[in-house]
Amino acid sequence: MNDIQSTKIYANAYNSIPELGPIKLAKIFKKSQNLAEIWRTATASNYIEMGIDQKCAQIIVEKKREIDPEKSFLDLKKYGIEIILFDDPQYPALLKEIHSAPPILYARGRVSSLSNFNLAVVGTRKLTSYGKQVILSIVPQLAQRHINIVSGLAFGVDATVLQCALDTGLEPIAVLPMSLADPDISPRSNYHLAMKIIEAGCLVSEYPIGSTVQKQNFPIRNRIIAGLSVGTLVIEADETSGALITAKYALDQNRHVFAVPGSIFWQTSKGTNRLIKAGASPVFSADDIIKELNLDLQPREDPVNVKASSPEEILVLEVLKSQASSLDEIIRETKLTPAKITVAVSMLELAGRIKNLGNGTYARII
Repeated sequence: MNDIQSTKIYANAYNSIPELGPIKLAKIFKKSQNLAEIWRTATASNYIEMGIDQKCAQIIVEKKREIDPEKSFLDLKKYGIEIILFDDPQYPALLKEIHSAPPILYARGRVSSLSNFNLAVVGTRKLTSYGKQVILSIVPQLAQRHINIVSGLAFGVDATVLQCALDTGLEPIAVLPMSLADPDISPRSNYHLAMKIIEAGCLVSEYPIGSTVQKQNFPIRNRIIAGLSVGTLVIEADETSGALITAKYALDQNRHVFAVPGSIFWQTSKGTNRLIKAGASPVFSADDIIKELNLDLQPREDPVNVKASSPEEILVLEVLKSQASSLDEIIRETKLTPAKITVAVSMLELAGRIKNLGNGTYARII
């Protein structure tokens, strides 16, 4: 066993003690030249000397007896979960800058994705058709500029933006408030999405195997979403949304905060509108983000044929320019026959220019 692997084995073992948060873990890691030796020999007094309070020091001594470090490490390998310590070259540079940066990260998938040019995109679980249309418009534009996506794995904005990132060829990152082991991933309905992210991008967590979803872990997790990213974009959020916690972390970390404005009558826009009132940059297209970040990123070549090939398709795109519409509304606006509209809509879908939002409602993407 080499020194690096030994350090990771015992770092994971210490992280398996719930009473040790990131700050206390960091104290132990910094004071210990040999984690394996410390694990085997340290007394409560030794931990107190490292800056751990007496109560927690005693808990460490007691909990160590219940943990098998090597077995816990092998369990990680079974699921392809990698450990990234704070001093590892793979540890994301942006995340290192934040207060209480996790001294240990777990990653599953393409670890290199963590060092991409990432933007956090978060929002409500109660995603509306407006919010979905915003995602389907902005994410492909970001993809054109090589801007990668970081989010959670929750219902609503998180899951939709991650799926859209996958569809546009990005390497999305999902930060989870629980273990990355198959049985622990939540919500279960997004398990298959998580597996797709592992193939194309990366799942990230600071929690060891066996850590299931806990309500208090969500706001703690949000600091990592913001910390991995140059800025945070909030798409639909009410005034109590956890997305606003992510935005606050971004502000605290001196990162950019963006928000998509919405109707003053919508509950799901009260949080984003308030962010804008407080100084967040309003976003109407990806260009607003590009300009605010002062980027000069050239669009990548897009294999999708973005040119409409018929007058009917041009009319459909014109109708969908400002808002999503149903087939009946498209027919009424264009004054074309149902047969012609059906063909035009089908061709535009195949070309990746519009997307069915469900219930026969279509939105323009590019």
